[in-house]
Amino acid sequence: MQHAQPTLSAKVAFLALSAMMFFLSAQVSLTIYIDSSYLSQTLAHMTGFLGAHSPERFVGILYTVASLITLLALVFAPKILRALGNYRATLVLLIAHTILLLGLALFDHALMIVPMFVFESALVSLLYFNFDVFLERYSKDKDTGRIRGLFLVIGSIAWFLPPFFAGHIVEMYGFSQVYLLAGILIIPSILIIMKYFKQFEDMTYVDVPFFFTQDRSPAHHHIQNILTLNFFMHTFYAIMIIYAPLFIKSAAGLSHEQFGLMLSVALTAFIIFPYFVGVLADKYIGEKELLVGGFALMAISTAMLAYIISSSAPFLMIGMLLFIGRAGASVVESMTESYFFKHIDGRNAGLIGYFRRSRPLAFIVAPALASLLLSFELISMQGLFYLLGALMATASVYALTLKDTR
Repeated sequence: MQHAQPTLSAKVAFLALSAMMFFLSAQVSLTIYIDSSYLSQTLAHMTGFLGAHSPERFVGILYTVASLITLLALVFAPKILRALGNYRATLVLLIAHTILLLGLALFDHALMIVPMFVFESALVSLLYFNFDVFLERYSKDKDTGRIRGLFLVIGSIAWFLPPFFAGHIVEMYGFSQVYLLAGILIIPSILIIMKYFKQFEDMTYVDVPFFFTQDRSPAHHHIQNILTLNFFMHTFYAIMIIYAPLFIKSAAGLSHEQFGLMLSVALTAFIIFPYFVGVLADKYIGEKELLVGGFALMAISTAMLAYIISSSAPFLMIGMLLFIGRAGASVVESMTESYFFKHIDGRNAGLIGYFRRSRPLAFIVAPALASLLLSFELISMQGLFYLLGALMATASVYALTLKDTR
């Protein structure tokens, strides 16, 4: 929706936000694929607490707790923004995020690491929410696909190499040095926000009901389906982030460094595709068909990965399937962002919060369900990825229910 522009020019604001997005994404990419391994190693030393249970089964629980905290914070986000303003809220979160990352680097006891990880993980989704509020304040509907696509590309460029470096650092120096570097990476974002957004003009942030329904929000009835698809996408991310490192490295016999190299190549998909599909959605075909195709790629690649994975699986084949899955995910992420933000403006902090709740909600449901299935041996790790492929195929069909924007 159209709205008046704030004092800072849109071009300068976009460049400043892009730089902040770059540093935050670089930090997240550096740590996100080693988090589960770090937690597993940390929990392995808590034998008195875990008993005979495998630590991997408790990793999902910690992600669930972090996601619950995130979910609650996003529910109250509009109220927090009305009280503090987006500038002060974001600045506080960035500083807290830096402190927690440095804490993860400096402490080595599980009783310190576990709670710091939980809160650090929760802050990531909140920061992306705050960035959304800033970006939407300076965006116009007719350019939403391109702006969101380019914004995602800039963040994705920052995702490209860190997994490889993280794997190399872990192999050479251990986990703590990765988190030390991650904490340093956040500092430029703190300096940027203080320089460019101190005079940010907040809008009147509007809440939505906790349980968003079409009846309660008739003006946004078309958003319900995209919220569901966004949840499907984050379910894919949740399983891939938490369980793919544990499954693929173990089944294929890969080192941290080898797996990090695979991920770095696979993540180039998020650099290649988002801007171009954003232009396609804005000018030619809308988001619907692209969403169907993206989810189909995610479904096929995930099922094939589960089928071929073993200690004798070709390195290039695993890497190719990871790339295809990320290509589909990059298209889906760009299109869900484009579709959603074409229907709201910066005042809709409640709706933005609802949109961003998909990630923590998926990180509650997916690991909780996976932990349950794995703990009771109702499914193998390989079966978990077959199940994920089936869910993405379901999402591809569900995408056909969207009312397209063109």
